[in-house]
Amino acid sequence: MNRGPRSDDPTSGRPVGVRRTLEQDTTTRSDGPSSLGGPWVSGVLGAIQAVVFSLAVVVVPAIAMAVAANAQLSASTSGWTAAVPVASRLWLLGHGVPLVTGIATVTIVPLGITAAAVFAVFVSARRTIVPTRSAFWSAAATYTVGTLLVAVSTGSTSGLQLTSAALGGLAVALVGLCWGLLTGPEPGPLADRAAVLAARLPQVVRDGARGAATAAAVVALLSGLLTLLWVMIGWSTVGDVLSDLRLDAASSISLGIAQLALLPNLAVFAGTWIAGPGFAVGSGTHFGPDLVTSAPLPAIPLLGALPAPSAGGGVGVWAPVLVGVAGVVGGWVASRRTEHMLWWHTVVVAGLVGTGAGVAAGTMVALASGVAGPGRLADVGASPVYLGACVAAQVGAGALLVLLVTRAEVHAALASAWRSMRSRRREGAGGERAAAGDGSPDKAGADKAGADKAGADKAGADKAGACTAPADSSAAAETAGGTPAPSRAGAPSTSGTVSEPGSASKTTATSSVPKASGASTTATPSDDAQRASDDV
Repeated sequence: MNRGPRSDDPTSGRPVGVRRTLEQDTTTRSDGPSSLGGPWVSGVLGAIQAVVFSLAVVVVPAIAMAVAANAQLSASTSGWTAAVPVASRLWLLGHGVPLVTGIATVTIVPLGITAAAVFAVFVSARRTIVPTRSAFWSAAATYTVGTLLVAVSTGSTSGLQLTSAALGGLAVALVGLCWGLLTGPEPGPLADRAAVLAARLPQVVRDGARGAATAAAVVALLSGLLTLLWVMIGWSTVGDVLSDLRLDAASSISLGIAQLALLPNLAVFAGTWIAGPGFAVGSGTHFGPDLVTSAPLPAIPLLGALPAPSAGGGVGVWAPVLVGVAGVVGGWVASRRTEHMLWWHTVVVAGLVGTGAGVAAGTMVALASGVAGPGRLADVGASPVYLGACVAAQVGAGALLVLLVTRAEVHAALASAWRSMRSRRREGAGGERAAAGDGSPDKAGADKAGADKAGADKAGADKAGACTAPADSSAAAETAGGTPAPSRAGAPSTSGTVSEPGSASKTTATSSVPKASGASTTATPSDDAQRASDDV
């Protein structure tokens, strides 16, 4: 059997050392931790790695700052071990566990620590965890248990703290695992299973979710850009606060790291400013596009980047239009992958895009807001419900606008509705004309009968005039010549002339109407003799 060139064959196309290294790496990646007992083992090991890594991000800088501070003190009152419980409580605060102090219970979540924990789970999922369901759930359970163990070890054992630790740890694990296992370059069976489940959802729901994620990402990008603009404008104020604190190098670094943990919170507050409702940093304050009401704030350099009172009003009142633009982008993304859609689906998709973006914005505001300290700092942030409703309305309006403009199904439905409306209008006008002309056929028939009767009368009159014309001419000849014209039998007229001596003769002509019996009047010889004697 020909097995090909040996690994030590000088004619082999690959060097011996490189070939052995590649084979060893491939074997290691294919076996991995799952060879110890199954894919679920990789989930357990990956979750432990994520807990340690994210906890070290907070604890190690705290230890370094404590050591540097103790080195500058002549009499050290506490060792570096005191920084570990404090940093662990801050790590728990990043998972939503309230931090109980002697003067206040801090509930505001430093989103920078939360982001570091999610990123740690993401990296562990990509490098260690096998993309299977058993590994996924074992990793989520292990990370949740690790969060509970840290809470118990730091004394955060109240019912609210333990519940918050369990829920917060599970939420961070699920987000990081989904991000790492479902978006990898080589998706495994878990990604295939998720794709099958997503395919079972209606197309409208998938389009709405895609558009909502896009709109939320656009709002987050706008919030980050606005935060950067605020920092650049207020950089001089930040520098003044730092100079007034007179911190040493170690304290400055420690304060800088703490502010990095709260920088995402400021970005979330910038999102509330863009959406319109604004936010508060202490009781009696309001930072919004229409009005800025400030008050004395703690000496924290990051707060120097907040908008000045002169920033309220003006062009800033048009900031919510940007959220509508985010809705336009989300609606376009939701529509461009769908070839056919019912016209009313556009309304559903726009509603889902707005609702998803509003829920995401409200959740982030709920995490970034809360109690930041005693006194006036008990009111920091904004109302998540009101902010979520505003974002949902603005994003939904933008998405609906672009869907109505770009979808041919909507155009066809509008054209059909317009044609139907015009057709109904024509039918209504025709009915009104028919109602106004009721009885007109009878009237027209009567008018026609009257016209026919008038024509018959006119014809009779013309005929009568033709019959009397010879009689008139005979009378004229008798008057002129003195001799009456003989009348024809059946003539309908008689004429007579009466003459008196010494006076002008008077001629009278009459026309006789035919008798009902149809007999005609004729002149007799005796009558002619009488007329002759009269003339003599």
